[in-house]
Amino acid sequence: MTLHDTGYVDAVLVDGGFDFESYTEDLFQKLDIACPPSLSTALPIRRAEFLAGRAMAYAALQALGQPTAEIPIGSDRAPVWPKASAGSITHARGLCACFAIADLGWQVGVDVEAMASGHALESILSMAANEQERALIARQTVLPRDRLATLLFSAKETLFKGLYPVARRFFGFDCAELQTPPANGHLRLHLTQTLCRELSEGEPYDIRYRITADYVLTWLAVHRL
Repeated sequence: MTLHDTGYVDAVLVDGGFDFESYTEDLFQKLDIACPPSLSTALPIRRAEFLAGRAMAYAALQALGQPTAEIPIGSDRAPVWPKASAGSITHARGLCACFAIADLGWQVGVDVEAMASGHALESILSMAANEQERALIARQTVLPRDRLATLLFSAKETLFKGLYPVARRFFGFDCAELQTPPANGHLRLHLTQTLCRELSEGEPYDIRYRITADYVLTWLAVHRL
């Protein structure tokens, strides 16, 4: 498990690996984490991902000095955080991360993606990037094509998580656009349409990121509107 500098006050970003082959049902009891009834018929890998995510969330709360309270699944499938904090959980291919902040004046999002290649990379370029973004990815020299495409996908997922509590509806990849190459660990997305009264077309959102050989990790905190 690793703690990262988030760039925000009273916030932590923690990530770590988990091995599905080592998962057993009794780990819920050993880690003192409740398995929700809604997962009783889920595949073991789904329960393992849930367990890893909640374990990472508890570690984040402890790092913030917050009580380790249960984080149930809400009606919209998003985690319901304790009243004194806000957070977001993500996992992909054996890596799990949690971004949490001890301030109710913020809403947050986090996403981790395995580096895309082959068909997955082409799917991202066709599904998550518009014509202008594909042209930007092709001509920029900041990052290799596969890294920037994966980063763009992850950043849009993070933006969705961060803005969903305000928008209160699902919105697609076409609702945000990358107009300039990322720099110094920051990527800026602009809304391409008005999502609700508080989220207007053209508004920019700066998303932080870190890239390894195998993964892209993005996170965002925005003031509650």
